[in-house]
Amino acid sequence: MNITAHADGDGITRLALAGDLDMATAERLDEQVGLSVTETRPSRLVIDATGLTFCDSSGIHALVRARDTAHRHGSAFVLTNLTGMARRTLEITGLLGPLTTVSGGDAGF
Repeated sequence: MNITAHADGDGITRLALAGDLDMATAERLDEQVGLSVTETRPSRLVIDATGLTFCDSSGIHALVRARDTAHRHGSAFVLTNLTGMARRTLEITGLLGPLTTVSGGDAGF
């Protein structure tokens, strides 16, 4: 899995995922989220799943940890552009809404 980080000028940090988010790659997301929220202190952390092709239970847990880490650092969180099997997996687990709705931080902006 590749993760591309981009800090927008408006206080939003975007992490674009490409490839599989699974047991072998979940730790990379944990590390990148940790770096992003501590180094750039974004008002909102956006995980862009446009290029996400697969997500297993380890990946789901990594996404939940990403949300929790963002919230602990005062950042709002949202998962965007989720499609295909990854989207269906989150629908089945009941996590689609909680992860794709802006939460925490200043979620109202």
